[in-house]
Amino acid sequence: MIQQKNYKSQYKLLKDSYDKIFNDIMSNGLDASGPYSKKLGTAIKKITDRKYVSTTISGTGAIWAAIYALDLIGKKVAIAGYNYEACVHPFATLCKPVFFDCDENMLLDINKIPKGCDALMLVNYNGNVVDYDKVKKKFKGKIIADCSQSFGAKYKGRNDGYFGDVSIFAFGGGKPMGTRGFAGAIATDDKKISEKIDCAINMGKPGSARYKAAHTLGFRGASQELQCGLTYAGFRYMKEWQRQRQKIIRKIWSELEHLPVRFIKGGKHCLSSYHKIPLEIDNRNDFIKCMKANGIDARLTYVTNWSKTFGSGKTMPISDRLSNSTCNLPLSPFFKEAEVQKIIKTVKKYFSAG
Repeated sequence: MIQQKNYKSQYKLLKDSYDKIFNDIMSNGLDASGPYSKKLGTAIKKITDRKYVSTTISGTGAIWAAIYALDLIGKKVAIAGYNYEACVHPFATLCKPVFFDCDENMLLDINKIPKGCDALMLVNYNGNVVDYDKVKKKFKGKIIADCSQSFGAKYKGRNDGYFGDVSIFAFGGGKPMGTRGFAGAIATDDKKISEKIDCAINMGKPGSARYKAAHTLGFRGASQELQCGLTYAGFRYMKEWQRQRQKIIRKIWSELEHLPVRFIKGGKHCLSSYHKIPLEIDNRNDFIKCMKANGIDARLTYVTNWSKTFGSGKTMPISDRLSNSTCNLPLSPFFKEAEVQKIIKTVKKYFSAG
């Protein structure tokens, strides 16, 4: 099966680094928030040009921390209704989410951001970046920018991850910098927010005060050394992996764009991190079934309008349509030419048979 997560090839490339990191952590009894957490945080700072970075147990953990640090519990937070559950559940649990429609590229529709909200949660899906300048003009509240899928992307020539009161990162296996670490991170330029984040992910107290009484709400969200070490091991390949994904996706686009399928791309203001190959197609479920039957792990994108679950239940035309018509073809920097050609030929065969 041709898959997004190519752990075997990744392990072969990084085996020596993985073994060294594992042995170091085990032999020295490293647990949480140690040297590998610091290395990962420093690397993220360098890439994103942020002043403060806290590594977390996951990207979802970073979102929980953002809610605590920005004092958003019980507050109204604007969030696109077409979204991944991990980006929605924390707000549905602790805040008052106000859902609105997305645009044709699966990103939030800037013109539809609701008024009267205390914060905005924006998510850069599929490696593409929201037009930040337009967001700043439109919304004046607190902003959380989820850059998990756009890590390595550029907005007007600048590495993504610098925008908003806080920016969120996840490094699970399917992400642009996904390794076996599954770590997360949260970044900010505000020292007070950084201190609140530190408390939030350490059970309500600073990491340096581990055995003192908590003085605020928090949870066990600090990163583990093994997570951070395995994630950090792949960072030196970030640009190379992104170039390879770009090469592959552009080849697939050029071969298939004449077919009745719409590939979802970013705007001219950004250089994508090329996370996946999202597309919109009629008879989406039949297409996925055909791909899987031919050994290609095509998958659904997001299949709900969250307003119907946690919001007012209102209809959102674009979100509702995309939830029934979009899917992803797999994309990996480790694809061999034969695998790329198989994807191209199988998609062409699907349309010729129809």
